Amino acid sequence: MKAKTIAFCGIDGCGKTTQLKLVKDFLAPKKVLIAKTSYQPLNDMGQNKILDLLLEARSGFEILRYYLLLQHKDINNYDFVLYDRYLLCFLAYAYAYDVHALKLIRYFLKVIKDPDLTLYFDINPNLALTRILNRGKPLDKNENIDTLTKAKEGYTKLMPLFPNVEVIDASNDINESQKEIQKILHKNHFI
Repeated sequence: MKAKTIAFCGIDGCGKTTQLKLVKDFLAPKKVLIAKTSYQPLNDMGQNKILDLLLEARSGFEILRYYLLLQHKDINNYDFVLYDRYLLCFLAYAYAYDVHALKLIRYFLKVIKDPDLTLYFDINPNLALTRILNRGKPLDKNENIDTLTKAKEGYTKLMPLFPNVEVIDASNDINESQKEIQKILHKNHFI
């Protein structure tokens, strides 16, 4: 049986990780794998942040290698694979850092398998930053209003290149967003 794949995308502070955990609970007792692709080490390559690699000129092939390895994992032992970020996310943040590698984007789109469904959590960058600040943790380099605004712009420009993207209004409270996601899962015959 082929695992159904769902990517959770959006700017930092939009609630994607929270919603991913709630979807995992909602799908129980199905077998669900959470693939945290946002800042996972690239196997034995010694790299800590995929975004850092993307910002280097020669890094696109390292990211491609990571995704191909991830796709060849034996994910068919699971009913669902939930990706905490995916290719669209990395490209939107690359856009935020003015990395407009159109040839690289086209190449990625040819070789990296699209998820069955991408949930994009749309939120105003100011509200996202407020949520981030309320966490009470030190900010990372992506968590500033300029980067969040540019990444949102990147998502807006890049989403039409990706199939099966559903937009969630992430300014809603957690429960409203979860109800919206569950409707989308039903509509797309995931449950």
